[in-house]
Amino acid sequence: MESSRAQRKSVGGERSRSAPKLLIAVATLVMVASAIVAVVALAGPDAASVPRARALKGHSTCSLRVDGLAAASRDVSQAAPGSAICLKAGHYTGPLSLTGRHNGDVTLRAAPGAHVGTGAIMVSGSHIAIRGLWIAGEVVLNEGASHITIDHDDISGGGEGVVFETSDCTAPNAPKWAGCEPHAAITDVILSGNHFHDIGESGSEDAIHLDNWRNVTISGNEFDHIIESGNHTDCMQSVYGGSELSFDHNYEHDNDCQGFFIKDGDASDVAFTDNLFLRDDEPDEHGARFGNLAQFWNIEDLTVERNTIWDGKGIVLVAEDAQLPPSASVTHNVLSNFSLSKPVGTPYALSESFNVFGEDPSTISRAPSDRRLVRPRFVDAARDDYRLAHNPHRIGIDWNPVGKHYGPER
Repeated sequence: MESSRAQRKSVGGERSRSAPKLLIAVATLVMVASAIVAVVALAGPDAASVPRARALKGHSTCSLRVDGLAAASRDVSQAAPGSAICLKAGHYTGPLSLTGRHNGDVTLRAAPGAHVGTGAIMVSGSHIAIRGLWIAGEVVLNEGASHITIDHDDISGGGEGVVFETSDCTAPNAPKWAGCEPHAAITDVILSGNHFHDIGESGSEDAIHLDNWRNVTISGNEFDHIIESGNHTDCMQSVYGGSELSFDHNYEHDNDCQGFFIKDGDASDVAFTDNLFLRDDEPDEHGARFGNLAQFWNIEDLTVERNTIWDGKGIVLVAEDAQLPPSASVTHNVLSNFSLSKPVGTPYALSESFNVFGEDPSTISRAPSDRRLVRPRFVDAARDDYRLAHNPHRIGIDWNPVGKHYGPER
């Protein structure tokens, strides 16, 4: 599906540049146990074993311990539901492919106390969890994958972080090219408690790239040093549309990315809640900076609540030839900037109240319950505690990242 990946990037990148500029957990750590068949890639003492199951915080029992890629692939594929296959400490190089459809949960994870590094991981099939690994490369979910959990992993250095390798050029406002055909959606995915970092420079792209998705939860992750370098880098991007996305309690800081970007495929039932975005102005390796802000294009039933987006960029809602009627509730947020783009076709039906704005929105009038505060008083901004110090209306986040744990156990 390389053609679809290239197509989504060129279209998404080009169109996003014309969009309006700078005006604009409780992390669900899910039950783990999923099933997994591993169809190998490189074996050997330096090869990586791929996790296949839903990860459960605190689940430390190992059904079996292995120290090689081939053994991990074989044993995970044959494991009974509820099993945990644990990799012993080491770095397992080379890409790993997992396939198989199961009706019970199996987990592949680092053994308790072990530091386990892997290369890229490719996942097909259903009920697969990847937990507690240091992954130097992409995690690729292939078309039709379902019930996949990626939990408390450290993901860096790949062309992308997590990527959905599918497409549907028949979706409303999706990219189209000669001979394109729809592919199976990727469904029921949880990305929780992960640390995404050092992605974007030297031609790499997004930390998370969703394509043609259904029922996805992205919760309680940390994103830092996701740096645009001219290849349209996003912390989270969606192309080809989808339905039922929850993006909550995520901590983005010290990046130069579009923190959240849905475009080139209409979407529905999207919840963007309880997120903290800070300092989105890091230069790339050439000292360049880019001005993209979070953008929400053509979404039916969008909820934007209790976020603190104090990154100097803010968010914008864009309606352009939407085939589903776009609608949004924007309430109880702290936003450095907010705007509603001039619509082409059906406009957003917007409900907006109890927001704190760093600048007055240029395209709408503030609601009576809104406030404009150039310098809100936060609890402890020096330690990234951006809860409002005085907050009777419960506006913005009610948590802080100090003491939160992202990525594998250390």
